[in-house]
Amino acid sequence: MKGKPLISPVYLTATYEFQRTDDLIDVVQHRSGFIYSRWDNPTVREAEKALAAMEGYEEAVAFSSGMAAITTSILAFLDKDSCIIVMRETYGGTFEFVHRFLPRLGIEVIDVGCDEVDSLRAEIEKGLTLLYLETPTNPLLRIIDVKPLAELAHEKGAVVLLDSTFASPVNQRPVELGVDIAIHSATKYLGGHHDITAGFACCNRDDGKRIWEYRKVMGGVLDPMTAFLTLRGMKTLELRVRRQNETTMKVAQFLAAHGKIRVVHYPGLLTHPDHPIAERQMKGFGGMLSFEIDADFEGTKRFMDSLKVIKLATSLGGVTSLATQPTTNTHVALSADEQQEVGISDSLVSISIGLEDTGALIDDIEQAFAAL
Repeated sequence: MKGKPLISPVYLTATYEFQRTDDLIDVVQHRSGFIYSRWDNPTVREAEKALAAMEGYEEAVAFSSGMAAITTSILAFLDKDSCIIVMRETYGGTFEFVHRFLPRLGIEVIDVGCDEVDSLRAEIEKGLTLLYLETPTNPLLRIIDVKPLAELAHEKGAVVLLDSTFASPVNQRPVELGVDIAIHSATKYLGGHHDITAGFACCNRDDGKRIWEYRKVMGGVLDPMTAFLTLRGMKTLELRVRRQNETTMKVAQFLAAHGKIRVVHYPGLLTHPDHPIAERQMKGFGGMLSFEIDADFEGTKRFMDSLKVIKLATSLGGVTSLATQPTTNTHVALSADEQQEVGISDSLVSISIGLEDTGALIDDIEQAFAAL
């Protein structure tokens, strides 16, 4: 064939044929090729290389979901009697894994609120194995000043992981903040079209090998077709995210001036408590926002059920705008006291802004307020 495919092919194969046993042994010992798609697949490797280059890391390891990337990456660096310090305001699935599962393995878990910076620094000073951060946080869009925390954790010999899903590679550069492992749920912005479930851990080559070894055994591997769709999504990522940044700012400003809103959580607003950090640390403020309606749980449900352009659906980061009530889905695993502790109320609404017309989105929110 004289021509070269413009688009990376999809290698829908589980296993690979060898002509010589010595070649098979070389692949097993040195990962110099492909032997079995739970280990590696050519299409998956293309997606891994593309994201690693985009994020500025040497390596990326792909997973079947964002939670697979999070859990496998955490386990790769913890043993019995290890200590993980984690922000209290993390995604519900991460919160559940860290607080329900890790203690069963004899791992010490210390959680500190994002406003308790002095306490967080004091806990790091005592020593730790792994520092787990998330910024912007889900669902209150808090921004953590990553670089000084990463530097302090490194002084104690710790590994620093950051869930950068809400920011996307367009709005935030974890590698420049001293982060060892940047996590992405590719289900969101990287895929961008609500049609994949995937995750990645971006890191240096040595950490990548360690995480890959855990993935190989635990089995949370990305399938080739999803890798192909992720590659497709990454090609339009910057265009989509820049449009979402612009639209979300306008929607946030509309909500901030509305009489039926108690508070808007969006780091692009001057009223956001972490706006100065966001300005310094991010290149854009993102396509996610949340807000508290001046209503109870039932009133908030009526608002949600009245939305038409914005769809009532879990997930985020895609071309279609989605709305969720975190107490009913993303953070339902947290008890009422835990939800209150991290600032999630019954009247909180989280919206992922898509690519629809800005006016249509604002009109949809306005008409839904009539249900209150």
